[in-house]
Amino acid sequence: MGVLELSKIKIKKRNSFADLTGLFFALAVIFGAAIFFLILYNVYNEHLKDKLNDALTSSTPVDASANVTKMLDEAGEGLSRFNPLFPFLIVGVFGFVLVSALMFKSHPAFLFIGLIVLAVALILAVIYSNVYEAIAENPEFINTDSEFTIIGIFLDNLPIVILLLFVAIAIILYGMSGRTPGGQI
Repeated sequence: MGVLELSKIKIKKRNSFADLTGLFFALAVIFGAAIFFLILYNVYNEHLKDKLNDALTSSTPVDASANVTKMLDEAGEGLSRFNPLFPFLIVGVFGFVLVSALMFKSHPAFLFIGLIVLAVALILAVIYSNVYEAIAENPEFINTDSEFTIIGIFLDNLPIVILLLFVAIAIILYGMSGRTPGGQI
């Protein structure tokens, strides 16, 4: 296939509201990552760190210059760095969903269906926010939740985050209805 043959390939025209499913993708990734980081940090700090310290200290030769406790503390600090990096995950997910929204074209008449999708996504966002709050308020996770304040802020306001994403997707899908979809010329 030469360069001229590649330029003849056309992307099929899609007139649908299908890209609003990006709301559900964003919801699942944000919630899944937050729960994963919370549980990972809790398991390491509350359960594994002391056991690893005892096992590695007893198995390290006396004349070794390795400081096992320092290394394990640094590993725990590395896990806690997921908290300030969480907004970058949000920006990345938003970017992915918004760029994928550019590949679709939708008629403004589908806005009603989009509002129904938004209602379902907001209900799920409220449920996920409450689930995160219930897990974070569990006595087992109290210390971990106090360490993950930024993630807690985003998950407490997850319905607002999803609403903002819907507005951005709606602007792209419905506000630019005169453009050609998906890279067509």
